Amino acid sequence: MLKILVAFWIVVVPISGFGSDPQLLKKESSWNWPDTQRLMQQVQGYLEGKLVGDELQQAKLIASNANSTSGVGLLDTILTTTAKGEPAIAALKLLIDAPFTPESNTKIDAQLSSILANGSIPAWLKTDLQLICCRYQVQNDLFDEALQRLLPLSQETSSDPATWLFCMAVCQHHLMQRGSCLETLDKLLERETELPTRYAITARLMQADIKPLKEDSLDEIARLMNDVERRLALGRTGKTVREKEQSIVDKLDKMIDKLEQQQQEQQQQKQQQKNAGNSKGQKPNPGEKPMDDSQIAGTKGPGDVDQKNIGDGNGWGNLPPAQRTEALQNITKDLPSHYREVIEAYFKRLASNQP
Repeated sequence: MLKILVAFWIVVVPISGFGSDPQLLKKESSWNWPDTQRLMQQVQGYLEGKLVGDELQQAKLIASNANSTSGVGLLDTILTTTAKGEPAIAALKLLIDAPFTPESNTKIDAQLSSILANGSIPAWLKTDLQLICCRYQVQNDLFDEALQRLLPLSQETSSDPATWLFCMAVCQHHLMQRGSCLETLDKLLERETELPTRYAITARLMQADIKPLKEDSLDEIARLMNDVERRLALGRTGKTVREKEQSIVDKLDKMIDKLEQQQQEQQQQKQQQKNAGNSKGQKPNPGEKPMDDSQIAGTKGPGDVDQKNIGDGNGWGNLPPAQRTEALQNITKDLPSHYREVIEAYFKRLASNQP
């Protein structure tokens, strides 16, 4: 549900909340909004060498109307206006605006690399274009790629530091980088009253969601399973996916061992309580009297057992659907419904991806 809200608020919900009184902030912020008027002057100066006549006047009009804009609106204005004067940026904008396909990110990366190698495009514009591509990747669940590109970017030189922080927090949240995510969210929320409403609300939701996350918990295992499913849906089946799948198995084994140990301790405790009761003169129940020391137990019957035919080993692990369903139910019957559904869906997904 949180992922759906993130995607919805990034794309759909209108921007609001800018221009609030800085005095309402609880503490001094460690980051500031850039000077919008100065940025628009840079945009106009860049376009003067690219456009002439009516096209230049139209682009300047758009830029001048953005003098009171901040954040996401400013970032989109920079993309729209500079695309009018630079064909490479226009081609990048077309790719970003097009519906997402498995090949989309590869094409956008190639186009962005061409722009970054273009010496005629200023550094400040390249930073903003990279941030716009990161936002696109976050919107399409490409969190690893977005985080890798965000890290070397400078928040201070971006036209929209809030989007940089928000995208960073979303990536860290989905990749379960708990400590880093909470630090990024705290920094973003330093200017909570000035943020777009969708950023502020989603940041609070992410904060409440990831704060109680504990290592080796069912919650963490369920998130890992969801992350593997996301990667498989994107066609990723490489080393990272295999490592995460192994991590899930290891964590489940660790949890099972812990439960078995707890069960053994409970049984030992019950046995000790029973022995303590017997030592106080309580009569054991019939059939529960312990055997005397050094006494050979009597035997009854010849000790023969029926031989069971286990077949020739073919089909091991390939249970019929009814038996496989029963086995899954037995494995997950004692788990909360949320985790039971996640685990069942995970194993079904793995089965469907077997060669």
